Amino acid sequence: MRKTVLFLSLALMSGMSATARSLSPAEALGRVTNQPALRSSRASAQTPVMTVGTADAPSLYVFNRPEGGWMIVAADDVAAPVIGYSDSGAIDPANLPENMKGWLDDCSRQILAASADGAGPYLASETPDREEIAPMVKTTWDQGAPYNKLCPKVSGRATYTGCVATAMAQVMKFFNWPAQAGANANFSYKWRGGPADTPTLSADFSNFSFDWNNMLDSYFTAYNSAQSDAVANLMKACGYSVEMGYSPVASAAFNEVVGRALVTYFDYDGGLHNEPRELYTSARWEQMVYENLRDCGPMVYWGSGSVGHCFVCDGYRPDGYFHFNWGWSGNSDGYFLLDALNPSFVGTGGGTGGYNNAQGALFGAKPSDGLRPEPVYTFTCSSFSDLTVLGTFLTIQGEFKNRSPYNVNGKAIYMIYSEDGSKLVTTVDDLTTPSSFSDFGTELSCFKLMGSISNSVLGEGTYRIYPGIRVDGKDYVFRTPVSEADYIIYTRTKTGTNQYKNTATVPSVGEKVIENLSTNGDLFVDSQFKVSGTARFTGEAETSLYLLAALLDDEGKVLVTAEGANITFTPEGKPFEFISSWFRPTVKPGDYTFALVHMNDITYEYNIMASCKTTVSPYVYGDYKINGFKVDNPSAVDPAAVSMTATVTGLAGIAQDKLYFEIKNASGETVATLMRDLYVSAGNTVTLNATLSIPDAVAGEAYTANVYYERYSFPGGMKPVYDFPDLPITIGDTSGISDIGADVNGKVEYFNLRGQRVDAADLVPGIYIRRQGSKVSKVIVK
Repeated sequence: MRKTVLFLSLALMSGMSATARSLSPAEALGRVTNQPALRSSRASAQTPVMTVGTADAPSLYVFNRPEGGWMIVAADDVAAPVIGYSDSGAIDPANLPENMKGWLDDCSRQILAASADGAGPYLASETPDREEIAPMVKTTWDQGAPYNKLCPKVSGRATYTGCVATAMAQVMKFFNWPAQAGANANFSYKWRGGPADTPTLSADFSNFSFDWNNMLDSYFTAYNSAQSDAVANLMKACGYSVEMGYSPVASAAFNEVVGRALVTYFDYDGGLHNEPRELYTSARWEQMVYENLRDCGPMVYWGSGSVGHCFVCDGYRPDGYFHFNWGWSGNSDGYFLLDALNPSFVGTGGGTGGYNNAQGALFGAKPSDGLRPEPVYTFTCSSFSDLTVLGTFLTIQGEFKNRSPYNVNGKAIYMIYSEDGSKLVTTVDDLTTPSSFSDFGTELSCFKLMGSISNSVLGEGTYRIYPGIRVDGKDYVFRTPVSEADYIIYTRTKTGTNQYKNTATVPSVGEKVIENLSTNGDLFVDSQFKVSGTARFTGEAETSLYLLAALLDDEGKVLVTAEGANITFTPEGKPFEFISSWFRPTVKPGDYTFALVHMNDITYEYNIMASCKTTVSPYVYGDYKINGFKVDNPSAVDPAAVSMTATVTGLAGIAQDKLYFEIKNASGETVATLMRDLYVSAGNTVTLNATLSIPDAVAGEAYTANVYYERYSFPGGMKPVYDFPDLPITIGDTSGISDIGADVNGKVEYFNLRGQRVDAADLVPGIYIRRQGSKVSKVIVK
C-alpha cells in the first residue's frame, strides 16, 4: 500500500522546488513520474533497495521495478531526475559489482559537491524536445557459444567472436542485409596474437547467402544446428572482415574499420562515417546520435574504461536517455546518459566497465540504395604537443590519425588563413615530413608534420595555420577535441631585406585546473593510497586527461610515478577520487611534494598539473578500529530508509577493508545488507553511512542492526566479525496516514490509490491521497 502511495504523492508534488535541495524517496520519484518517458513505469511503486550518500544528505536512490528492470534516481534536485534505468534485470545491493558501486559513488560525489557549492536545481528544459525511439535491435547476442561456433581455436580452446563482430552482426541482423556477401568477400589475413603455427586466417564468403530467417533473437533456450550455424556464419564473416585478433580470453579489432567492411563486403551505404565524440560538445553529440537513430537506424558505438568495448545504441527516450545493447546476452541492456555509460553487469572482454572515455560511433550505416556517394573522411589530432620553428621550417608534433573507415593515399599540407580565420591565404603542399600518406588507415599514426613556408609565398603578418591532408584533390583539416585549438598562430615579422623572424604558438581555448588536491593523510611505503580533488576546465567544453601520481624532487622535477587515472574536467568542476598502487621504484620515508602529472605521448616529458605536500612514513600494517555504530531513531525506523552510521579510526598505516551493514529479523535471518569500502589512514577518523530498506516490514516489528567485517578462519573460510552487540530496532508507523479532519484552507481534492480523482462526498472507508493547494498527504477514512 505504501509503495503505491509514494508514486502518486510524488507525481502530484513534483516541480515545486525553487532552489536545489535534498529530496525524500517520494519527492525523487515524483520528478521521475512527471517525465513522459517514464510515466508508465511502476518503479515508483517501490521503496528504494539502496540509498547512496550520507544520512543527512542522500544523493541517489536505487529502485527495482516489479515488472523487471531497475532505476537510479537523484536524491537532490541539483541533478537530472534519473541517473540510469533498465527494462530488465535487478540490482542487488548485497552483490553489487565493483564497477557499478564505483560509478554510483562517483555520481554521489558529483551531486553532493554541486549541492555544497550552491548550484541551482536541474532544469528539465535543458533536454531538447525529441520524440521517443523505441529500442530497435531485438537480438540479445553474445560472444560465446553458439556465436563462436566457427571461430578459430587456440590449442583446442574456443575463442570469442569479439565485441566488434557482435555489435556489427546485431546491426546487420536488424536490417537483414545483405542477402549475399560481395563477390570480393574472400578473406585472408595474418592472425594478430594467434598461435605461431597459424599465422594466417582465411575464409571464403564470396557470394555467401546469409540465413537471416534462421537467426534467433535469443539463444538462451534450445536451438538446432541450422539456427546456430546461421548466426555463427554471420559472426565469422563479420570477424574476418575486420581482421579480428581472436583469443580465448578476449578477441579484439579496431572499431573504426567496421564501416569499411560494411561498404566493401556487405553492400552498405558508402556515406557512412566514423565520428569521435571528443570533436563535439555534449549537446551537439547527443543531437547527432539521436538524428542517426531517427534517420538511419541502430548504430555501432564504442568507448573505453579499463579496456575498450564496442556495442550498439538503438533507442531513445524523451528524457535524454539512450538505449544500449551491450552484446552480453541482454545483460545490462537499458537506458543511459551518454555521459554515464556504466553497465551494471560486465561480460566478455568488458574489463571493469564504464565506457565514458574515447567514445565514438559509426554514423550513416544502412543498406546501400545503389548510389555511390563520396566517402566521408575524419582526420584528427588529439593536440599539438610541440612546435619548432627553424628558419622557414615549421614542425608540428602530435598524433595525427585517420579515423575514417577507409585507408587513404594523400599529402600532408599546411592551410594558411588570415589571422581571424576568415580567408584562405595559401596552402603549402610540399611538406617534407611526411612527403606523402600511403595506405593511411586507422591502425597507423603520424607523429610529426614538417615543411618550409617560404618567404616568397607568405609575407609579414600574423596567420592561422591548420595542419591538414589532401585526398583526391580535396583538403581536410586534422580536427582536434573541442578543448583544443585545431590551428596554430604563426607570426612573421620582417627584420631586414628578405629577412624575417618567425614564431609559432598554440592558442588556448581553456585551461585544465586541478583544485583541492589531497592524498588523504600520510603515505606509507609499499601501500596503496587515495588521491582526490576537483577537475575544472576554464573553457566551455568538457575534456579528459590521463594523469599519473608522482613524487617530486627538491627541484620540482618528477622523481617517481605511480598508477594514475583518467580525469574528467568540466566547466563547473568535477570531483574525482582514485586509489593508486605504490611508486616504482620505491622511495624512502620523508617529506615530499606529491603531484598529478601528464606525460606527453610524443616527448615523454611531464607536465605538473597540481601538487600538495605529503609525508611518506615507513611501512606499517594497516589497522583500524570501529569506534561507534548507531541507527537513526532506532525505536521507530522508517523501513524504506534505515539510516546507519559507523565511525572508524585509523590506528596504523593505511587500512583498506570492506564493512558490511546488515539488518536481521527476529529469527536471526539477514533481510538487508549493504557493503561500504573503508579507507582510513593512521590518526584519521572517517564516517561510513548506509541506508537500507526492509521489505514487507510492519509497524511494531522488531529487528536488529549491526556492522561487521570479514576475516579468514580455518576451517570455514571468510567469517563475519562483530565489534558491537546487535542493536535492537523497531519499525515505526511511517505510513504518514492520519485521520481525516476538517478542511479549512483552499480547495481540497482526493485521489484513490490508482490515481483517480474521487468525490469527497462519496469517500468510503479506506486510504486516499489528499491535496490542498501545495500540500499533499495520505489520509484514512474510517
